[in-house]
Amino acid sequence: MLYDLIKPFISNEHIHEFKRGDIIYHEGDTPNELFIIKEGLVGLFHINEAGKETFLRVFGKEYILGHRSFLAQEVYHASAIAISTVKMFSLSKAEFEEICCHSKQISRILMQILARDLGQAELRLAGFKDKSAHSRIVEALIYLKYRYPEHTWTRKEIAEYSGSTYETVTRVMTKLENEGLIEKAGRDFNILNEQSLLDQTIDFD
Repeated sequence: MLYDLIKPFISNEHIHEFKRGDIIYHEGDTPNELFIIKEGLVGLFHINEAGKETFLRVFGKEYILGHRSFLAQEVYHASAIAISTVKMFSLSKAEFEEICCHSKQISRILMQILARDLGQAELRLAGFKDKSAHSRIVEALIYLKYRYPEHTWTRKEIAEYSGSTYETVTRVMTKLENEGLIEKAGRDFNILNEQSLLDQTIDFD
């Protein structure tokens, strides 16, 4: 929806293509563009001083990426990686400012996206993990399956990545299987409908 609103204002589209495993931007980089995903999946992650990778979030089709740092004029707080083949559209700061001057609707949608992201961050910071456990587990399933497809992920490992428990992971995966979004494949699992699965990662207040 956001891409469709922005497209009429752009005379020359800036399209970027990434293969699975490509780094889109690194933590600490200065954002010069605002990204909108046209196709594919992008994972956000942080690597601490000990070299441990912490998964943060997954972005899919029509999601905006790097918007908080872009709008705050701060360096990226995490790194972004293509976890499938990705096509992205980008806006420069000048293009973005001009569009917002001409479209109150686009400005309003961006404010809604930022407000939603802030609400989710506050819930997690406050420790209300049960509220977003389902979405965290779903995001972890998508990220791990596409980021490391050769690895068979145990329920314990998925729980560690999603900040949940073994029992909750098992319950959520059983629910997703019953809904036809994933299927068991021995000790492993396959994703049957990635977009419908990604839709379940949005928490509504």
